[in-house]
Amino acid sequence: MAYTPVHDHAAFDSSTVFSLPAGNDQFAHAAPHVASPENNSQPFPLNDGVAGYRKDYADVDLRGEVSPYWAGLPAVAASGPPLHPHHQRGWSDSTIATTSSAAVRGGDDYSDEFDDLDTTAANSSSKLSTHKHRHPRTKKNRHRVLCGSTTKSSWTLETVAVAIALAAVGAVLGVLGWFNGQPLPDWPYDITLNALIALLVTVATAGVGVALQGGLGQLKWVRFTERRAPLADLERFDEASRGTWGAVKLLGTGRGGYLGSFGAVVAITALGLSPFAQQVVTYQTRTVESPEGASVNRALNYTGALPGNTSSTGFVPLLPLKSAVYNGLFAENGRPGASLAFACPTGNCTWAAYETLAVCASCVDLTPFIEPDCSAANSTSSSASDAEDCGWKVPQGASLRTRAEVFSLTAQIPPARGALPHSTIARLLFMGSEAREGGANGGSTVQPWAKQCTFSACVQTLSSRVSAGALTEAVQREAVNTSVVDISDASADRDVYTFGADAAAPPYVLSIEAMLAMRGWFSALFARGGAVRSSAAFNRTITASPSAVVVNLTVGIASGTTFFDSDVVTAFYWNYYEYAGGIDMLVRDVATSVTVAFRGFLGAVPVAGSALAAQPYVHVRWGFAALPIVVVLAAAAFLGGAVWSSRRAGARTWKSSALAVLFHGLDDEMRERVLRGKGEWKRGDVGLGELKRRAQGVKVQLDEAGDASLLRG
Repeated sequence: MAYTPVHDHAAFDSSTVFSLPAGNDQFAHAAPHVASPENNSQPFPLNDGVAGYRKDYADVDLRGEVSPYWAGLPAVAASGPPLHPHHQRGWSDSTIATTSSAAVRGGDDYSDEFDDLDTTAANSSSKLSTHKHRHPRTKKNRHRVLCGSTTKSSWTLETVAVAIALAAVGAVLGVLGWFNGQPLPDWPYDITLNALIALLVTVATAGVGVALQGGLGQLKWVRFTERRAPLADLERFDEASRGTWGAVKLLGTGRGGYLGSFGAVVAITALGLSPFAQQVVTYQTRTVESPEGASVNRALNYTGALPGNTSSTGFVPLLPLKSAVYNGLFAENGRPGASLAFACPTGNCTWAAYETLAVCASCVDLTPFIEPDCSAANSTSSSASDAEDCGWKVPQGASLRTRAEVFSLTAQIPPARGALPHSTIARLLFMGSEAREGGANGGSTVQPWAKQCTFSACVQTLSSRVSAGALTEAVQREAVNTSVVDISDASADRDVYTFGADAAAPPYVLSIEAMLAMRGWFSALFARGGAVRSSAAFNRTITASPSAVVVNLTVGIASGTTFFDSDVVTAFYWNYYEYAGGIDMLVRDVATSVTVAFRGFLGAVPVAGSALAAQPYVHVRWGFAALPIVVVLAAAAFLGGAVWSSRRAGARTWKSSALAVLFHGLDDEMRERVLRGKGEWKRGDVGLGELKRRAQGVKVQLDEAGDASLLRG
């Protein structure tokens, strides 16, 4: 509040004599007037002024004497402007009490620091009545009012923050442990596991930050309480408590001590909390069984056949079987079983090994049995046969009649009298006069070869798998009925029975009608034919058949043109030169295609399999969890060290409070020394950088020797 000048009263006697209390000579030279705060150019120093007033006021002995009100004011008031003449006279007792209280308080904010002066005016005389006086509070009590209790510690917020950080990290570990190895959680609003982990780590980071801020902020008060330290350390600790860059600077300068440096390291390492926590979780893919299941057919029997007069056996095969054979011969896709129907909803399925009625193919080399054949040369020449005009033959019935004939195909169908095993469908004999790598036709360099391949009814044990929607099957076992049966007797049971791995189980059956249908059709399809190579005989009649197929095809050998009798011969010839083991491969393709036809007919039953699906799942890399755990535990340890260090030093719990710095700053002497330096100081000449430089060379300590805590040099 402002001080208001007191005017003269009518009852005031100018002749009144003021007498000073005995033994109080200090009031003899008191200023005759105290300037109001509005007109005083000097600030009202709370620490020195109020204390000075308290001391002077306590020494006054009011023994019924009239004492001027300015006798109890601080000495600093004497330096104010001169008094007006009319104010040199005394005031009434009520005015003195009111004005003195206001002058001492300097405002209502500090009214609780002082005791009231109970004064009573007896009359208009110049004497003050006896006052009841309570002594001011002691220095210790005054310090508690200004600074707070010296024993009470307020670390509740930091303790709770560390507890929350520990709980958050524990929750992260618990969540990761729960979902480790589990499928990705399907939470509402598309919330992901990463989002939950990021939230928990953010909470942990915030808790660590609160603990570090309080601990590092408190260490500066511990530093200045225990010993004299450079004034710049105050800023270093304050910056370290407010951010990572400040922690780096504190660690770089080495001014934090062991505990402060430890806290700075924790603050810097805390930057890796979120990245490391995100690295803990990875998402990998594994194959799991789908509940939808899978299925593929296997054949228990095959009876598909139709009566046909065009067949030598009286039966013709069904069109699906013919289509399967043509697919095996001409598709050349390396996937003869591609037309097999299966159910695999996921595109990746597996089946346990199972058995099915099938057609097996096997090939043997007949090259060691080749011998010269000069029958064709003898029939066209009256003279003795020339060895260069002879062909080759094998005892099984195949031949190359001349040197110009480079490839031949001969089919053998088992007779009804049982000359071949009962399960044999057909035999194919192949001969050639050229090596697969190529060579000149004719001459002594010609090396003929021969091969026999057999189609038989059998039982196969298959291992099937669908990968990326494509079916692949591997044959694990084959069982063939090698018994020889005479099928000429129509009254006998002529069906082909083949047992699988379990002899106690019912046999797999291929009806005699289906067998005869395939034998009759194969005898026409694989009729004997050949290929002739010549560089000049374009108009040459290769065979007597008017339906001969002439194909200009050059493979393997650079010279000459090759002429074929049929498309089937062309297919086998092409495979022979195009692929290693090409004839064996083509025969197996035809057998597999016929098996697919068996498994798609009426005698087929489904085989249950496992549908496999790619499932993403949570994989936890626990090594990355070490950093969050260590950081939170280190923050808790640092906070405990800061609390212990603060209590040991007797420092007040001011932490990073800016008010504590304002209320407990430098004393006047030290501030003057820092600001002025060695030369004359002007307020606008000292910048922040210069102040920081000067603070490096000034050592201060938190001192409580005076009326309040100050940083004194």
